[in-house]
Amino acid sequence: MGFAWGGDWSSFKDYPHLDMTGALTYSQLNAGTKPRLISKVNGTTPPPTQVESEVIVKDTPAKDSGNQTIKSIQRTLNSRYRTKIDVDGYYGPNTKKALIKGFQTELNKQYGAKIKVDGIWGPQTKAASPNVREGAEGNITYILQAALYLEGHNPHGMDGIFGSGTEIAVKAFQRVNGLSADGIAGENTFAKLFG
Repeated sequence: MGFAWGGDWSSFKDYPHLDMTGALTYSQLNAGTKPRLISKVNGTTPPPTQVESEVIVKDTPAKDSGNQTIKSIQRTLNSRYRTKIDVDGYYGPNTKKALIKGFQTELNKQYGAKIKVDGIWGPQTKAASPNVREGAEGNITYILQAALYLEGHNPHGMDGIFGSGTEIAVKAFQRVNGLSADGIAGENTFAKLFG
């Protein structure tokens, strides 16, 4: 029929509704397959459109295997910061805590912040957050890229180099979160990512 019962039921704001899926399964839609919809008025399909967007649709990992990019982030966090989290490809509280531990470790190493490495976002971690902008390189930039990806804003590379893809992702994240979209990740941007 082409309709599926919608709603994530995680809050009362998401009212029950029908989603028009064009007879595709959610797996097909999440994989990027576009439904082929035919007008009942004139029997035509709309022409394909190319729209370039700065907002990146959050990757939804497959139920059976997890997201490969998230697995890579988890492996890197385990390797660099000995966080001992499961490499399952799913973004949850343990991955977020490990990301914050990595950030706190780098603040201590690079800036002598002397903050507790506990994986908890607090006022000391926020106050120690540097401004990270285009041209920055290193582990803090990697952590920023990973956090953006995990929040649904793909920086188009997890290489620790703050280039145009990272800047676009930062601006998109800032806009969505009501921050000034200047493309510079400072304490307010990090607070929204980690808080």
